[in-house]
Amino acid sequence: MIGSGVPRRTAVVCSATAVVAFLVLVYFGQPRAGLALGIGLALGGLNGLLASRSVDAAGSFRLLSLMRIGLLSTAALAVGLLLQPETAWGAVAGVALSQFVMSAIALRSVLRA
Repeated sequence: MIGSGVPRRTAVVCSATAVVAFLVLVYFGQPRAGLALGIGLALGGLNGLLASRSVDAAGSFRLLSLMRIGLLSTAALAVGLLLQPETAWGAVAGVALSQFVMSAIALRSVLRA
């Protein structure tokens, strides 16, 4: 992942998507759901950046990945619960959606090579 630009592009796309999701849900009268989804997307966008740094770290990449995703998901759930328990799902969904974004960007990068 290092040098491929995938982590940086993922963070940018997830950040832009977070803003759009927030604005769309505010328009539909759901500002807290929009905020929760946006925060989840932003947190998930950080995953690629953190993953690229953990490639060179000592220890199992699989274990570090599991811990990283678990920590980001827990943080998203905690923020979602603090905002409003009914919209906590949005933050976790944002983290999950960001993983699809990263996969799509990585796939596009591989297919272009």
